[in-house]
Amino acid sequence: MQSFEFEKSAMQKHFNSNKFLDTKAFPKSKFKGMITNLSDIDFAGDGEYKAQVSGDLTIHGVTNAVTENATITVDGGTITVDVVMDITLADYEIAFKKGKPSTNIAKTVKATIKAVYN
Repeated sequence: MQSFEFEKSAMQKHFNSNKFLDTKAFPKSKFKGMITNLSDIDFAGDGEYKAQVSGDLTIHGVTNAVTENATITVDGGTITVDVVMDITLADYEIAFKKGKPSTNIAKTVKATIKAVYN
């Protein structure tokens, strides 16, 4: 998590601080899940397939169950999974309750995940 880079150094400082993500105490986030409609995807044939993934997302030491839509692309033996998740920060005990950051930081953020399997 500490390797995320921001346009403004103050944003990066707030992101990593113990008042926000506390990336020293929680250096990683993790999604562990599975494709729930696996039978709808032809891994032997090239193409793009709609999928649904369900699993557990852990951020800031808090784990929640999530279910999201995904796109799986099969191309010449390479499988790519693309998922976009809306993450409500308060669900992971991440929130500024007062001060300027509380008005400048979105309550829900969009996370884009791309996994490539060769």
